[in-house]
Amino acid sequence: MHEIKANLHPCRHCNETGTCSNGKERASCNACAKGHELSKRQRYFGLPCAACNGIGQAEPKTERINKRVKPVLAMGIVFLLLIFMFALALTGNSHFPEFLAFSGTLIGSIIAFYFTHSKQA
Repeated sequence: MHEIKANLHPCRHCNETGTCSNGKERASCNACAKGHELSKRQRYFGLPCAACNGIGQAEPKTERINKRVKPVLAMGIVFLLLIFMFALALTGNSHFPEFLAFSGTLIGSIIAFYFTHSKQA
């Protein structure tokens, strides 16, 4: 499979401990309580940090988004093309052969990109 590399940085919210203690009297803060879907009215101690998910190393949110956009966009395009091909085939549209050639090539390219296992040295 693909080797996914993450750029992890020391979490400043929990000081790399993985446990939040930024609230009053070293309790967990309201942001971490909300991140774990707990009531803000109570005080909690020892909650895992919501910024780094308790590992002490945080990955920037923009980097996480950038890693997920391409695969989601590829899946969306493939499914949308399959739906359009199916609809055009059922209606007997006269442009179905042209659309089939276009969408088949595009779907094949996307699948080849994600399932090629060649490693570059």
